[in-house]
Formats: sequence, structure tokens, C-alpha cells
Amino acid sequence: MKRSRVCNWIVVVLLAVFSGCGADPAGSPGSSSGNSTAAQQDAAVATEEPKVVVINDLEVRDRLDRVVRLDQPAVRIVSLTPAKTELLFALGLGDKVVGVTRNCNYPEQASRRTKVGGGTLESTSVETILSLKPDLVICKWDSHQPMIASLERLKIPACALGAETLDQLFQEARLIGALTDRRQQADELVQTMQAKHQRLTKLVQQAKPEKPIRVFYEVWDDPLMTAAPNSFIGDVLSMAGLENILTETQVRYPKISSETVIAGDPQLILAPTSHFEAIELDSFAARPGWSVITAVKNERIHLVSGDQISRCGPRILDALEEIVLIAYPELDAAGEETAAALEANE
Repeated sequence: MKRSRVCNWIVVVLLAVFSGCGADPAGSPGSSSGNSTAAQQDAAVATEEPKVVVINDLEVRDRLDRVVRLDQPAVRIVSLTPAKTELLFALGLGDKVVGVTRNCNYPEQASRRTKVGGGTLESTSVETILSLKPDLVICKWDSHQPMIASLERLKIPACALGAETLDQLFQEARLIGALTDRRQQADELVQTMQAKHQRLTKLVQQAKPEKPIRVFYEVWDDPLMTAAPNSFIGDVLSMAGLENILTETQVRYPKISSETVIAGDPQLILAPTSHFEAIELDSFAARPGWSVITAVKNERIHLVSGDQISRCGPRILDALEEIVLIAYPELDAAGEETAAALEANE
């Protein structure tokens, strides 16, 4: 009975701590299946975070500059971010994943794992996490810090991650590999992704015009929001050889006025499937002043996979490939030749 009362007290304390915490910006890349919460968040401000470092096997430095040490490779992992859930499965660790968020929907096997919540502090079930007896909890560095501190007090190892660039993703793959005895698999995954990135880069160099195509990425329509050049999505657009109509800003996913979009005159408009079920050109043209925008006049408005583009995970190069083929339709028209170039050495 005494042990039961102590456990109940711990849960009550954790619930009190977490209930006072703000929500995770789930709509920003890597944190959810879509961008709906991002629309409700006014300022996802870019800040400089430390690089993750593999110190030794079972010892790493995470994105909060914390040293995380394990006594043995993790075998019961809870992931609180869809991007890292995908990365765990890509590293062959699916059987070690015991808990995920409701937004962790890829691969399909991930949806069968125990759900610990929606990914935000407010929606996460502390009791469920504790009941799974994890030896590693993967959290978001920028929004799960109170949870990380509480897990530390309970002697449950927590690792703060949240890549915003391709290079950071490679770092985090190797970090997870070090904590799970999957260093070789991590190196192989990184090498495969690097090779595909190089092939896509060559295709972009061959296809892009001398003056880059101006692009507007619509994260949300009400309020109107976009992805800045210094955001994860902005980085993908840049890798595709596109010119963001928005100049540099500290806010990664800012609100933007229609007047700014019209003045930027994008030649290509992209939007995520997680928000738009179908593109209706008339709805864009019907927006006041938008009928003069080049992308609207030329009907160059396209949907891209919301999950792939919003998660800095192993499928991010699939998102890049999708955007490249949209931006440069002559590559898509090349058909088999382009496919062969992308699949070479995979």
C-alpha cells in the first residue's frame, strides 16, 4: 500500500507540473501530422541550439546541451514526436518503440503502439508513460523542457531532439544509433539519404532557370501563414532551387498579409495536404487581389504531402523530390530517365 501511495503521489505531482505548461507547436515541422496548430501559433521564433554530439556508445549530448548516458542500449523507447518515430523505425527499432503520440501515423506499424497523448505537454498522459517503463523518452527540445526535467527527477532518461535541417537530421540519426546499438544502421541510413540528396541536387541544377522560381508556401489560410526561409520547410524549398517570396525573419512560421503575397507575385504556390483536401483554383483567384498573381493566372497551385514536408525525418527527401518534380515539370515529363536517376544506387 505504501508503494502504491508513493506512485500515486508522483503521478499527481507530474500532472500538476505538466498541466501548467504551454502547448507544443504541433503544426511546426516534425511535431504533428499537419499544420493546424501552427496556424494558432503566432511566433515560432528561430533560436540557435547546440549541435547534438555522439560522445561514446551510450553517451551523447542532446540539443539542449545535456549529456545523456545509458547503462545499456535502449530497448523500451517512447517517442513524443512523429519525425523521430519515423526515424526509429527507419533504423530498425520498431520493436523497441513502446509508446508514441496520436500523430505518429507512419509507418503503419507505429499506429499500433500505445498512445501517450497528442504530442503537447497538455495532452500527454504521464501515467501512460510511466506504465510503459521506458528506458529512453525522445522529446522535442523546444517545447518539452518541463517534461524532460520531471523525467530526470524520476531517473528516466530523456533525450531532447528536433532537427531543423538535413545535416541536423543526420546528426540525430547517429545519436539515436549510439543510444540503441544501431550505429552501423544509422551510418547506412545517412549515406543512403546523402546519396539521394546529391542526385536531387544535380537534377535541380540541371533544371532550374537562371532566375529562380518565386514560391509561396501557405501553411494556413486563416490567419494566412507561411514558412520563412530560415524554417525547416523554407530550407526544403531552398534545396529545390526555389526563391521564397518572404525575406529572412526571426519567426519561422509567421503570419503574412495578402498584400505581401500579392507584392511578392509568386510563380508557384504550394500548400500541405494536411490542411487542404483539394485545391480549388477559383478559391485562390477569389481572394481579393490574388487574381493578378502569376501562380494563380498560370494555375500553378499544388498540394504537397503534409506529413512529409512537415517532419524532419527519413522521408524528407521524398518531400524534396515531390517539390522538385512540381517545380520543374519537364523532369516529370522525362519519366523513366528521371526515375532512373533518382533510384540509382539506392
